[in-house]
Amino acid sequence: METYVTVYVMTQHSKNKYINVSSLSSLADFGISRASVAIGVFDGVHIGHRHLLTELFKMTEQNRSEPVALTFFPHPRTILRPDSPPSLLIPPFKKIELLHLYGIKAVITIPFTKEFSMFSPEAFIKSSLMTKEVELAGICVGRNWRFGAGGTGDSEKLHEFAKKKHFSFQAVNEVSLDGHKVSSSNIRRAVSSGLLEDAAKMLGRPYSLCGIVEKGKKVAGPQLTFPTANLKIDFGIVPPNGVYAGSVRFLKKAYPAAVAIGLSPTFNYADNVTPRVEVHIIGFHEDIYGSQIEVELFKYLREERCYSAPDELKKQIGSDIARVSEIFNAINREAANIHG
Repeated sequence: METYVTVYVMTQHSKNKYINVSSLSSLADFGISRASVAIGVFDGVHIGHRHLLTELFKMTEQNRSEPVALTFFPHPRTILRPDSPPSLLIPPFKKIELLHLYGIKAVITIPFTKEFSMFSPEAFIKSSLMTKEVELAGICVGRNWRFGAGGTGDSEKLHEFAKKKHFSFQAVNEVSLDGHKVSSSNIRRAVSSGLLEDAAKMLGRPYSLCGIVEKGKKVAGPQLTFPTANLKIDFGIVPPNGVYAGSVRFLKKAYPAAVAIGLSPTFNYADNVTPRVEVHIIGFHEDIYGSQIEVELFKYLREERCYSAPDELKKQIGSDIARVSEIFNAINREAANIHG
């Protein structure tokens, strides 16, 4: 299937198109005849992944090829360990967007099926990396990356293949921060524990949640005068319940946002079982029902509380919004100083 995938960036009102195909040969339809490929799941596209991409870019400068990322969907562990599938840090469209943002020319997304998981390392190489339509100029992987049935393929096997076929190969060491490995699993653990600053360091950017805006209880607007966007989260790790300072981007503009995660105990709804993600976008008045938005989470502000009356909650929300605005403005000033 050779096609462009339409990627929704922050909202469905803003669409960017990136090259996302399901095979190396399909790149020829987009004018790519010679490619070097970085291989990985790339969930989160964190600083370890970007270190791998940096090495790939060095390779492409030397062998005059296009930088391409080869990834998989669903996550291999979803197929290999169906009883304990990982929650993806970001939706597939966000991964494609970030890989292109960081310099990748095209993304190959291979459907990871039970049958595919049973391929030998040799069969994986032949099916995924060998084609007459596109010349493979190089491969770049993490040093500990495994592939093929039972994980029997490793970087040494790929290196042997590269020497035999006379193309570039690079096995890249893992990145560590504060003595800990940077990995998607460690980022998941950090977010689940509410350690957003640790997650942001490993990601190289604030942690964010992507979701579709759906209709909520219609209480925050009429009763509290602070309308919220209620997000349906299909991908990502939802942090512990509480109130957070964050931001939302809409049509290339960033707005400060107060984010409440929890059960809204003040109103004691009968269906208060699963935590909800509600976002008040400060200074924003557009109708975005049905839109895909991305909410960056900067800082935990306070725990979720049950108030005796809506007016008490309204007063607290006003205080929360003032703090969010302060944090948002401070972040912008710091960013301006860095880039100025």
